Amino acid sequence: MFQNFTPDNKGEEKNTGHSIHALITEIVPTAHAAKINETQDSLPEEKALTILLYITLPFSVFGLFSNGAVFWFLCCRIKNTKYTVYVLNLAIADFSVLFCHITFFISLIVWEDAFFGVHFYVAFDILTFFGFNTSFFLLTAISVERYVGTFFPLCYRFKRPKHLSTILCTVLWGLSCIMVGMDYICWQKYISLGDIYPENAVIVTVLMIFLPVMVFCSFSLFIKISKIKSPARFYRTILITVILFLIFAMPHKILSLIEYMQPTLPINETIIRSFSLLNVINSSLNPFVYFFVGRQKRCHSKEPLQVVIYRSCNDESLGHASSETVTHSH
Repeated sequence: MFQNFTPDNKGEEKNTGHSIHALITEIVPTAHAAKINETQDSLPEEKALTILLYITLPFSVFGLFSNGAVFWFLCCRIKNTKYTVYVLNLAIADFSVLFCHITFFISLIVWEDAFFGVHFYVAFDILTFFGFNTSFFLLTAISVERYVGTFFPLCYRFKRPKHLSTILCTVLWGLSCIMVGMDYICWQKYISLGDIYPENAVIVTVLMIFLPVMVFCSFSLFIKISKIKSPARFYRTILITVILFLIFAMPHKILSLIEYMQPTLPINETIIRSFSLLNVINSSLNPFVYFFVGRQKRCHSKEPLQVVIYRSCNDESLGHASSETVTHSH
């Protein structure tokens, strides 16, 4: 996760196994890494991870621009709704993860590890996990709000605060900031003293609260829409996004927690690094979900992208949107 090293002991840098910085540093040849004695057994694994890294890089670049486009459309071209606010913040969180991954890759390949200072890499490590935690919290909030709106429609319609989405997003960004700080403190204590501290229990508790809630609400929505002839497109957007997050991103977080909750438990480093790359891929998939859910299958003419994105975030059953509907008026 986070690296614990200083310029004086950089040569003795301790491998944490699951940070993007550690991941790329160990599998990409650099001037610093060339000085380290590699065992013959690790070469096949490193080659496989290098290939995987180069395969995921195009997804990261395309995902970076796609999330940037979603952000621009939601800010400038699409009328704000209670759900587009969540999607906007989710795009920002995914953009930060992809930006960190690409920046690390470029810095280590083009300029090598010595180009940037230690604090630069630590800052981007923190920003990466900040984006991951925020995505996790936002997806949980979206699932809960759509669940309440589906199973308790009258209460939801008349008692929902007008600016609830904005308030929740602000709170969740703050919670993510606190969690990253605690995560960083825990990891620093673990790699320096090799012990378990109370902050670990708080992190695990938050994870075990949000994760079951997300799964329960998403599963309930899946059961609900299976009985509806023409469900709103946003149902499908939520379900697909949550499923992709659980498959690609959540295993990386769980392994990270296991690694310093059970320091003596042997965990294959190749698996951890591979899951880290899958986490990066997850951040680039959401714009594809918005496009494929929002497009009209029977529409032969090309629609503006803002119309497609708005339709995927629309909670109306017909899921219809026109150019006039999505144009944002300032």
